Amino acid sequence: MREFLKKYSMPALMFIIVAAVCLMFSCRKSGMFIDEIYSYGLSNSSYAPYITDVKGGSALGQVITRAELFDYVSVTEGEGFDFGSVYYNQTQDVHPPLYYWLFNMVCSLFPDTFTKWTGLGLDFIIYMLTLLCLYKLLRLLFSSRDIASAGVILYGLCLLGTSTMLMIRMYVLLTLLSVLLAYFVARLIHDFRPWLCPLIALCILAGLMTQYYFVFYAFFLCAAYVLYALIKRQYRALLWFIPWALVGALCLLLVFPQCIDQLFADKLVSGGNAMDNLGDISQYPQRLLYYFAEARHGLKAAIYVTIIALAALALLFKNFRAAAKEGKLRPEALVIILPAFVVFPAVAIISPVTDQRYIYNIVPFFIAAVCLLLYWLDVSLPALKRPFIWRKAALLFICALALWEARCAPPQYLYPEYVEYDALVEQHADEPCVYFTDDYFAPITQDLLQLMHFENFYVTNDRGCTDMLDYLGGSESFVAYIDISEYWSSGYKPEEILALIAGETDYDEAQLLYQNGLSATYVISK
Repeated sequence: MREFLKKYSMPALMFIIVAAVCLMFSCRKSGMFIDEIYSYGLSNSSYAPYITDVKGGSALGQVITRAELFDYVSVTEGEGFDFGSVYYNQTQDVHPPLYYWLFNMVCSLFPDTFTKWTGLGLDFIIYMLTLLCLYKLLRLLFSSRDIASAGVILYGLCLLGTSTMLMIRMYVLLTLLSVLLAYFVARLIHDFRPWLCPLIALCILAGLMTQYYFVFYAFFLCAAYVLYALIKRQYRALLWFIPWALVGALCLLLVFPQCIDQLFADKLVSGGNAMDNLGDISQYPQRLLYYFAEARHGLKAAIYVTIIALAALALLFKNFRAAAKEGKLRPEALVIILPAFVVFPAVAIISPVTDQRYIYNIVPFFIAAVCLLLYWLDVSLPALKRPFIWRKAALLFICALALWEARCAPPQYLYPEYVEYDALVEQHADEPCVYFTDDYFAPITQDLLQLMHFENFYVTNDRGCTDMLDYLGGSESFVAYIDISEYWSSGYKPEEILALIAGETDYDEAQLLYQNGLSATYVISK
């Protein structure tokens, strides 16, 4: 028992700390990003991928009820485990369906329920599995439980890691499958076994069925392994690995043939968009600086550990060289790590929008690079008295740094402002509600959590000010949502809409309640 505690007490402590912090942040999550609401709708809405589809494809001039919104985001009676609907919805979207199938399974276990906890519960389980795979990967690469535990806490509590878990979207599954693929390849490097190759094929297929950006790390990782095997003259391993890797990739065409249309479509999130971004060289500096700054901000504890490790290695340069001559540096770990550093600028340049979620799946490998430095430092250190105590002290110091980062740099997707939004809307929940848009579903989706406070709302455009009068029924006031985003939707100017309402109706007073990126919300009265 004592030996067991000596081996596993620190890894268990790291996992418990990460789980506790993730639970704390989950409790603090007060709202959802538009893509998170799409996760609910695309997974649970029966053959109606977007909100406008619940009204036959066009919501203009129609009333959308709270029940219809609820039906869009939840699994209702008779709709459980409807994987065909999920598949259809994703053919109309721009992503493959694996995460949405899993999401639908979880929501089907809790029918007639719409809560953040179904999404966060699924993400939490996947995130913990990611940490377990990362631990196993680092343990395999560096043969040290302490270094593997350091990797778990550095990744598990970094801003980019916790944001991955808190965003109810496919990126958490994408990260798990990226780490799992790296683990399988590391197993091939460590001790080649032919039965690993079919598992790699399944992992590649699952990754591509989760998010197409999986292809970047998978491609460069496989290329790095092929190069390594060629250098080592492991031709038998290549005869197994290459066909199975290709089978995994090509099976995507059989399982989800719509991927071709999505990858070559001329949409915001598509292969066409990626090629446009690749061709716009003028954007490169701005995009690279954004992703570099965000990664630096999201990995502060890991960066501090890197600086300390590099400084120590500089002081121990002679010992480092001696360790290198003795073949202790394990350069094969670079097969796993370097592809992430190649993927980083590629994704920064071609991502559909500049947002760090597109690099979430390669963050664990940046942590693996830090762990490589820690391993080099460990083998370069002179003999120490009571090394067990020194290693545990260093691990606890790293844990303290990671906790400090989690405290000072909370993750994205908490949306504390939604508490105020909900309170403001609830004060007017008994009044009629009108949504001004040119039939775009994006802003309505973003506002869904607040719109569910109303019994129903009427959808009209900037030419339908008088059309709404029958819906208002002579009410003294109403709540108006105005679609303001030029990039994502109608791009209305609120002052123009308000002036139009005042000029054509008796409603001539307006008070701004709040405004987000896609809409502005007013109380309009006579």
